[in-house]
Amino acid sequence: MIKKALSATFAAVALASLAACSNPTGKSWAITYEITSDQQTTATGVTYGESGNRYEDKVAPHQLAGPLGLPWKQDVVVSAGQDASVTATPSTAATLRCRILLDKKKELAKASAPAPGKPVACKHTTDS
Repeated sequence: MIKKALSATFAAVALASLAACSNPTGKSWAITYEITSDQQTTATGVTYGESGNRYEDKVAPHQLAGPLGLPWKQDVVVSAGQDASVTATPSTAATLRCRILLDKKKELAKASAPAPGKPVACKHTTDS
């Protein structure tokens, strides 16, 4: 009797966990965001996307308020098929650059701000 009750409880918990999991395969990407500058400066803010865990099929934005020292790096997990993105705004008339790396090595995206003092943005949709 107890064995049946435990089995039923385990099955219910497993089913509930699977239902709450929107990416049951756990396929995800190890992403590194980088922000650098052409001169000594800080960023007034950085926004980047990250999946809560490898089984979540969404990316939540994270906003950091500055001043943030540069160069800046952040390692995150992004679920497969979702957007990896980072934006930053300089605190001075510096030109910022961004990069998105896969496994800390392969460059997926890079950009320079359109003008000194303007924000920079990088984005890459991960393969599913």
